[in-house]
Amino acid sequence: RNKVMASHRLNMSSSRSHAILTVHVTASTPDDPAEMTRAKLSLVDLAGSERQSATGAAGDILREAISINKSLFTLRKVITSLAES
Repeated sequence: RNKVMASHRLNMSSSRSHAILTVHVTASTPDDPAEMTRAKLSLVDLAGSERQSATGAAGDILREAISINKSLFTLRKVITSLAES
């Protein structure tokens, strides 16, 4: 009931999806199988922000797009900060 859907000029070529892939690797050497080395690799692909002028959005749709882009920017900052620590 609360979901709102709308379209704009980029809908056919635009995706607002995100993906996170995490790979855990565990390795040992033949000399000492009990000694384990572990690693974790996380790959993050965030949906790109869309240029407002290219979408042709206006009114409520434009305000929603601005909010989405702000959220993506904040999420990117969080993920970057986590990666650097």
